[in-house]
Amino acid sequence: MTQTFSTIEEYIATFEGDKKTILQSISDFVQKIVPEAKAIINYKMPTYKLNGNLIHFAMFKNHVGIYPGDEMIVHFKEDLKAYKITKGTIQLPLDQDIPFDLLEKIILYKAEILKDKEVPDWKKYHDQYADITEKLVEIVSKTDLVREFKWGGDIYTYNGKNVLAFSGFKNHYSLWFHNGVFLEDKAKVLMSANEEKTKGLRQWRFKTLADLDEKLIEKYIKEAIQIAKDGKELIIEKAPPKEPQGILKYALEEDQDFSLAFFALTPGRRKDYIEYIDEAKQEKTKITRLDKIKPLILDGKGLNDKYKS
Repeated sequence: MTQTFSTIEEYIATFEGDKKTILQSISDFVQKIVPEAKAIINYKMPTYKLNGNLIHFAMFKNHVGIYPGDEMIVHFKEDLKAYKITKGTIQLPLDQDIPFDLLEKIILYKAEILKDKEVPDWKKYHDQYADITEKLVEIVSKTDLVREFKWGGDIYTYNGKNVLAFSGFKNHYSLWFHNGVFLEDKAKVLMSANEEKTKGLRQWRFKTLADLDEKLIEKYIKEAIQIAKDGKELIIEKAPPKEPQGILKYALEEDQDFSLAFFALTPGRRKDYIEYIDEAKQEKTKITRLDKIKPLILDGKGLNDKYKS
């Protein structure tokens, strides 16, 4: 089984010598310059959060990986010329000094972006249902599930696979099973909150602590773990990618350079441009928008790149 960690300290403790020292120095540095950031393990890596992921870092054989996000790599690309970078990742060689001055620039810039970001408050009703949370944590702690932090809250996983989560809401408390669609549900306690958006998820709602049937919950969790072990997973067919229509399609057909530049973009960037044109109601607005985006596309840029740098 893959080794798991619940704290940054546990992760760092698995290393020795220089690698351990480097990891500790990075962790201490982030805490020093952004003391309000929360230290967690996310995606099985040491992570600091501040209204979102501030930075991840992880140790490898010959380098330490720094993950500040794609937009930070783009924004600081000139400063990063001396280092190997991939999408969202900076590789710092272990035989070189850690560039803390550069890391400070990147982290503080990202912190400035994140500080005013609004994020869902999954613990808004925590106090209202503290007794239910405490009981469910106690039940789950008896299993092989591992608590991880994802999407702004605690998710319980088995071998990296999402199994369940629970949280309080204004009028009820929910225990979510990520592949609940496969649960037998003999007691008929599960429901789908939104079939369009949560096809595989099922939830079990409670009002008070008295609604919890511990033995029955344990049975459902045991079955959910077995589903994860068996590798059962609902395969959602993705909608086919949007294709250019109307005036955009015509412009691409008429201009080979424009067409080559457009289809060299990532699928996400192409989708943004297609939707930008399609959302315009009037033909003259579509033409104005086409004139606006054509130079960006020829320059290899995305519609929203200016907001990422």
